[in-house]
Amino acid sequence: MCDLNALTKRLLLQYILEGTKEESLDLNEAKEELVITDEALKSILKDLKIHDQITIEKDVIKASLDQRLELAVNAIRLGADFEKISKSLGWLEFEELVARVFRENGYSTRSRYRFKAEGRRWEIDVLAKSYPYIVCAECKHYTTGMGNSTARKIIETHIEKTEVLSQHIDMLANKMGVVKWKDAILLPIALTLSPTRMSIYRRVPSVSVLSLPSFLSEFPGYLERMIHYKVEIPEHKPKPKQLKLG
Repeated sequence: MCDLNALTKRLLLQYILEGTKEESLDLNEAKEELVITDEALKSILKDLKIHDQITIEKDVIKASLDQRLELAVNAIRLGADFEKISKSLGWLEFEELVARVFRENGYSTRSRYRFKAEGRRWEIDVLAKSYPYIVCAECKHYTTGMGNSTARKIIETHIEKTEVLSQHIDMLANKMGVVKWKDAILLPIALTLSPTRMSIYRRVPSVSVLSLPSFLSEFPGYLERMIHYKVEIPEHKPKPKQLKLG
């Protein structure tokens, strides 16, 4: 019975996540389309509402960004196909999920961090900071790991981005919010929604966002196995203000 209840809840979570992707979801339509008893539907919806994962107003189901993120995580924990969940969850939503997990584990974050260096524009999906670490996260919620050429090319480009950032940190420290740091360790990682075990390519770990909390608590112990860049941050000296004459 427990497995059946989990399956029913998982299917309903997937349905709500897909239905609230761009708009609200009509509860009456859900009753017609889902093969589920009224009793089970009411019970699951009541539980989701109590835990603030959905809002129901006049037979209309709504879900905010935070609520949709909770629905996605819960669906995956119940065994939902991560590719289906990924397609229901926009890439910006996935980046916000990643940033939120970092913040819940003591990091400050910047999403879609852009910088100019070496005559080019660069972007890091999520920049997460907790002294002395600056984690540069590449968010690929459609990717299951490092098993194909496209994923590997993404990692190679991400290594380049992180290395360039480390080489120009003296100019970017103020913008990055680390101007008061004396040194830093920059670490590139890839994050996926797939509930798979960590894999490594070119010494860059690919981590499930569901495993990110444990990774953050453990990675300093095996830092030397991963590519990273240790840098010194020069003391910031503000430019003297010019006096205007006359």
